[in-house]
Amino acid sequence: MWQHNTQDPLGLSWSAYKSNPRGVDQAALDYNTRKSIDHLQAGVAYERRIGRDTLQLSAYSGQRSVIQYQSIPRNVQANVRHSGGIIDFDRSFYGIGARYIAVGDLAGGRLTTTFGVDLDTSTDVRKGYENFVGTTLGVKGRLRRNETDSVESLDPYVQTEWARGDWALTAGVRHSRVKFKVDDQYIVGVNGDDSGRKDYSKTTPVLGVVYKLNPAVNLYASAGRGFETPTLNEMFYSGTGGSFNFGLNPSKSEHYEIGAKAFVGNSSRLNLAFFQINTEDELVVDAATGGRTSYKNAGKTLRQGVEASFDTAWRRDLSSRFAVSHLRAIYDEDFRTGNANTLVSAGKLMPGIPRTTVFGDLAWKVTPSITGTVEGVYRSKMYVEDTNGQLPAPSYFIANLRLTAQQQAGAWRFTEFARLDNLFDRNYVGSVVVGDANGRYYEPAPGRNWMAGVNARYTW
Repeated sequence: MWQHNTQDPLGLSWSAYKSNPRGVDQAALDYNTRKSIDHLQAGVAYERRIGRDTLQLSAYSGQRSVIQYQSIPRNVQANVRHSGGIIDFDRSFYGIGARYIAVGDLAGGRLTTTFGVDLDTSTDVRKGYENFVGTTLGVKGRLRRNETDSVESLDPYVQTEWARGDWALTAGVRHSRVKFKVDDQYIVGVNGDDSGRKDYSKTTPVLGVVYKLNPAVNLYASAGRGFETPTLNEMFYSGTGGSFNFGLNPSKSEHYEIGAKAFVGNSSRLNLAFFQINTEDELVVDAATGGRTSYKNAGKTLRQGVEASFDTAWRRDLSSRFAVSHLRAIYDEDFRTGNANTLVSAGKLMPGIPRTTVFGDLAWKVTPSITGTVEGVYRSKMYVEDTNGQLPAPSYFIANLRLTAQQQAGAWRFTEFARLDNLFDRNYVGSVVVGDANGRYYEPAPGRNWMAGVNARYTW
């Protein structure tokens, strides 16, 4: 992927958005905010049958280069510990995975056990520069950051499923070890050596059961534990705007889900799921100011929701899909956040998460190889900061069109697509900048826009 000089209009305040939804904040114009990405990645997968068993091996590797010009003001960068207004990094990454799937018989049932391990690594050579030279803005200035950041994760796991008659039982366990390391090479005056490392580890189990009520209906339930480390981006700054935040804890969660999967008649399928997630040490925005976003652990959160989908073929050339999700995501205990030590009370909705999302489409197969589809998307309002005191991004509904085609020529298969999104050119907030200190929370979505692509695949 080569994506050069993509302009960044930044978020808008609510008053600016209402007066001109297609407007651009003046800081984006002054600093010519933009981002360029070069990304190259390749992978290979190998599979071999050994009797009833299967061996699977996979590997991938790649490189990614990013340079981003931000709108951080010059006076903010007067802080000698500031890393500048330009992000510039080169990333190399790779991963390998191995799985052995053993199939056998146990107590009159079929036992399938998977033994696996995943290793993933990533190394960033990261630099930061001032985004000005003298009075000229939006150009590369002095070096303000120079470091090497590396992350390595190792995850061995085992999962087994025993199936007999109408029942299937699943159990699994994974042990995760994640290592972060920072080698700081920019040590200037009071800007000291910010090198350091942080290791995380956790063992997480999962249990599940499926019951075939009849040939058309499956009922299931599952329970498990989760483990989420901070990302490098979340560790970059401490709440005081200083060096790396090695004090962040991983978030730990418990997951529960029950549901049903059913065929309705000969041409329809229904999925229904209820779930609850209890999380401790949730990672949330602590402060977002001066071009820096810092994070902290917020204590307990609660997510409760329901998801449903219904797919049906009305006739051979006409089908539809419908999906709805409703999620209650709240802070489950009080905590304080930000430079002002603001109290966030238990029961407040988590920002950046809509409560209701609805998707539906109607597809018409014009010919055996050409399909036209109309889509509808609805999203409810979304809060922009933890106290829920600022105006949430409003709900919206948009319609889209897509056209797909497919051809087969010997061992070659070609597919093409074209999309027309936001068909009626609606103005709406597509995303939010959570906790932005300047109040520029609202990021307008594009107006009517289109995209087209082609894919070629050869099989031998």
